[in-house]
Amino acid sequence: MAMGPSKYTALSNRLKQQLNDLIWNSDLPDLPAWRRALIRALQITYAVARDLGEGQLSLRAMGLVYYTVIAFIPLLALTFSVLKGLGAHNAMEPALLNLLAPLGERSVELTRTIINFVENVRVDVLSIVSLAVLLYTVLNMMQKVEASFNFIWSVSKGRNFANRVSEYLFAIIASPLLIFVSVGITSYINTNVFERYLQQLAFGGFILQILGFSTAFLVMSLAFTFAYSFIPNTRVHFKSAFIGGLMTTLIWKGMGQIFQSVFTNSSSNEVIYLAFFSIILVMMFMYLGWLVLLTGSCIAYYHQNPAKARSGHRKSQLSIEEQEISILSVVYLIIEHFQHHEEPWSARELAARLRLNPLVIDDILALLCDIDFIRPTHEDPEKYLPSGAVEDCTVMAIRDKIRHFTRDTSTPGSCLSRKKVLRLLKEADTLLQQEMGDVRFIDLDSDSHSTSKVTTRKSAE
Repeated sequence: MAMGPSKYTALSNRLKQQLNDLIWNSDLPDLPAWRRALIRALQITYAVARDLGEGQLSLRAMGLVYYTVIAFIPLLALTFSVLKGLGAHNAMEPALLNLLAPLGERSVELTRTIINFVENVRVDVLSIVSLAVLLYTVLNMMQKVEASFNFIWSVSKGRNFANRVSEYLFAIIASPLLIFVSVGITSYINTNVFERYLQQLAFGGFILQILGFSTAFLVMSLAFTFAYSFIPNTRVHFKSAFIGGLMTTLIWKGMGQIFQSVFTNSSSNEVIYLAFFSIILVMMFMYLGWLVLLTGSCIAYYHQNPAKARSGHRKSQLSIEEQEISILSVVYLIIEHFQHHEEPWSARELAARLRLNPLVIDDILALLCDIDFIRPTHEDPEKYLPSGAVEDCTVMAIRDKIRHFTRDTSTPGSCLSRKKVLRLLKEADTLLQQEMGDVRFIDLDSDSHSTSKVTTRKSAE
């Protein structure tokens, strides 16, 4: 008997519920290591697939394609200049061939065209204005790349201007050095002495192939690992970045096989049309490349922050009560550290301590700055200190400030119903102020109740 639509719906809902229980409701600490690793992999896979489905990664990859088209040649020109200074400018060609390998046979033609174009860009004879434009183009592209990675890592603020220039230029100089080292390692493996030694073994040729493939795979993974560790304006653990780099390399190699099969399985007439399609194909390759790179960063993010896999990048929808509790908790933590002469809190530390979305913490800190309760330091990352004395700062006073603060300058209407509700709330606030108005943040001691402290202080007065 055929199943009706309602039975299909019930079966689908039951399967979804079972999958949800398996992924999210399993008690991971009590499971064997292999099952724990499997469920963690399923959680990360679900989170990355959800982010891809929401479309933000795709939109950012499209935007980066535009900046890549503008800044790719200037970036290669600067890289080529650094490599030329090291006497290793010939290392750029094999690096580009490896990067463009997914394009198949056309990668050789495209690499040769890029190299010829870059060789004609004489950085050493450029004027100051031209060099400034060249540097601005490259730095602007890297800023856009950082913004995309910061979105993935829930970081609202990028690097300041000074750090941006110094660290981006460091990356431009360090990248050619990594290319130089990787080419040197590959060349050493392929030297005649090394090859002759392996050929003497029974499976020497096979071992040489495996070693060459593994070395190229590892070098590419380490390159992605460096990008995932360096680009986001936050601390990324090496293990998470390396796992993201390994998965990115796997996806990149798989994408290469798909692209190569398009050209290999095409007839001669199709290849002629593909020649006209080259520009669009290169743009598509750039888009998929950035999408793969952002996907790898997502994998690293969810590996480092497993608690975020379920909620993703959506800002937590806190109730009004939870918002108020979160704000007052941040105030309490800042005052507590200040009173004990401890290191001020940063936004990342507050998010970790309160287990809140970093975007929520950023909104809270912006609000507290607007009411002039805290001020940021000039450190990197920024830390937060009270703007004034906090010994007599009461909970009700801060609560009233945050409840009455608004960035909207428009005047609300004054209808009769609004006046009645407002009068009732003012009466409630008056009663609460009479009972708890003297409770200070420094009175919030876990060893005793704040109300008893208020009673004791009132009796003494």
